[in-house]
Amino acid sequence: MSLDLTNTLQQVSDMAQSISARENERLKRIETAIIASKKFDLRSYESVRGHLAELGQSTTVINDPPTKSFITPNIPENLMVAAVDGSHIDVNRHLAAECFLINIGTCLIKYGDDSYAELQSIPTLYASDENMTIRGADNRFQRIQGSVLGIKRHIEELKSLSNLIKKLPKDIPCSLFLDGTLFPIGISIFPQFVRDQFFDEINEIMNLLFQESSRRKMSVSAYISYPGHNDIVQALRLLICDEISGSGICKGCIEGVKDRDLFYELLEPGQRSPIFVKNTTPGHTNISSDIAFFYLYAGNEIVRIEMPYWSVEHNDIIDLAHGSSFDQSIRGPGYPTVLIEAHEQAIVTAVDRESFIELVELALNSNGITTPTSQKNISKRIRNI
Repeated sequence: MSLDLTNTLQQVSDMAQSISARENERLKRIETAIIASKKFDLRSYESVRGHLAELGQSTTVINDPPTKSFITPNIPENLMVAAVDGSHIDVNRHLAAECFLINIGTCLIKYGDDSYAELQSIPTLYASDENMTIRGADNRFQRIQGSVLGIKRHIEELKSLSNLIKKLPKDIPCSLFLDGTLFPIGISIFPQFVRDQFFDEINEIMNLLFQESSRRKMSVSAYISYPGHNDIVQALRLLICDEISGSGICKGCIEGVKDRDLFYELLEPGQRSPIFVKNTTPGHTNISSDIAFFYLYAGNEIVRIEMPYWSVEHNDIIDLAHGSSFDQSIRGPGYPTVLIEAHEQAIVTAVDRESFIELVELALNSNGITTPTSQKNISKRIRNI
């Protein structure tokens, strides 16, 4: 039996009414955040940041008022844009063979003279104990599956992006795109030896990107559609919350407000916010995980663009990321064309997954290996009346 939509309808209706009842309060909080951003005092904020840094707390670096905006810059007539995206097939305990697959899609587009496009899909199967496991020096190990595989895939996307650069001519500006965050989320929940492994790999990739950035004009942008971040709202809260200042109890003045809510009111289509920097360690920079970011009104929505932290020192690179991000979102249906095409190459459909299972079973059988599976799996593949 499928989902009982009739039974679900009333619950959905009740939820919609509850959200509607809270909408006026949400709009008031957004207005409070807008007022706070217009009164934002950089000196006071730096004082608060310094105090929190002494306590070991990381905060967002803000060097320009959040209300400051930048118009869309012109992009070079001759421009290379490239993107990668990934998907995967996780370990399936019902299969006779333990393995997982990561599929990386790439798209490369040359605009201007002699324009062209290249699309590619690169599947990689991981089936040996060596490449399916992360091992620590003390013989502890972590199987790569589930959320760990999600981080692994993200790192493989970064590697593919760095490899794409080798195909790009050095005399033409290039803008590189990733879908989602620049630094993978959720690493902190894993054991230290797993974190060390991931950080080492990311650090190597970021160093390669940094070195390449000194040889050519290029931007690296992680494009986040409909972002749920609240870094800037939290910065505002540090200055206006009674609880933080010690003068009272927090009344939830801007609780629940997202950065996108704020910049939707502060920006016009095509404009971006100032550059902000997120440090993972107070008072230190980390090439692996520190990011610069800005918010862009990409025509239909506010998006968040994350870049390696060293980009903040190069206005021409920021302009390249800003201009190419907006241009790509206009060329696509509100989302970058180059990322759409990379996603089309990366996607693994339900049919693909079934075909993959059949390929695995066929290969095992042709090598004289039986392919036992669970009764649960059989029941899913063969329906009973």
